[in-house]
Amino acid sequence: MILLLVGSYVGLLWLLVKIGVFPKWYGWMKISPVAVGIVAFMAIFLPLNWNAPIGGTVVTVGSVGIKPAISGPVTEVVATSHTPISKGDVLFEIDKTPYAAALQQAQAQLALARDQLARKEELLTRNAVAEAEVETLRANVAVAEAAVTLAEVDLENTTVRAPFDGIVPAMTLLPGNQVAPNVPVLAFLDIGRPVFNLVLSQNQIRHVKPGQKAEAVFRAFPGQTFQGTVSGLYLTSPEAEYDLDGATPEVPEIMDTTYVVALDLDTRGLSLPPGSSGQGLVLTDKGTKFQFVNQLTLRMTTWMNFF
Repeated sequence: MILLLVGSYVGLLWLLVKIGVFPKWYGWMKISPVAVGIVAFMAIFLPLNWNAPIGGTVVTVGSVGIKPAISGPVTEVVATSHTPISKGDVLFEIDKTPYAAALQQAQAQLALARDQLARKEELLTRNAVAEAEVETLRANVAVAEAAVTLAEVDLENTTVRAPFDGIVPAMTLLPGNQVAPNVPVLAFLDIGRPVFNLVLSQNQIRHVKPGQKAEAVFRAFPGQTFQGTVSGLYLTSPEAEYDLDGATPEVPEIMDTTYVVALDLDTRGLSLPPGSSGQGLVLTDKGTKFQFVNQLTLRMTTWMNFF
């Protein structure tokens, strides 16, 4: 943008010489573009770095690992890659045979425990058995009921369902694969709640606050500028964290840390794929007179995304 400004100034000087306002190129006209560039950089473009900071943007989504609650071979894979899946839809099935048998066994043991309790309670009314013996059978019934409940849960867990609306980015699970409890077998993305991240350096965030206006462009949607606001600042970095394991903390390496500014963008109903990247800016409360320069830069960027 500064080159465009200096080029426009040189073009103006050339035009003034051409139409005769200046009879020739004077010495000051040859060095003035340098002075104009320096003044413009110091007075306009340098403050814009923190008054209307521009940085890279990327769309991210939450991801969870689908972990079966039981073990067994996979009998059927229902979900497919990159297909919208609603909460509760079946992802895959695990062999039900051993869990159905375990439920039948638990139900039979419950029926037997209840029958034994009923007969002993009948004898108790005639003082033919001790109260303690009946209490023991009542406890056996409670244990058998709990066993049935657990068996029902295990049988239900043979059907693995989607925890929320989303997609499977890559379905690598196949029928016959053996799965184990609490071991992730595939990733599931929460594409319904994308996060728009603007990455800024340390010297750019000094005036950035939640609620300020923001704009972003993405290479996936050339020619379009998305409006929004700053929804949050994540002023932390893994390099600045100590591992509190009782050892002497290591001195962190000095580096130019970048920070993430979360944006709330109006996508106008468009679905931005996870990983979409581009440029974004924040319109802070400072230096508002020249913020249009970076806004213009952003719009030039989005039109250049056609190429």
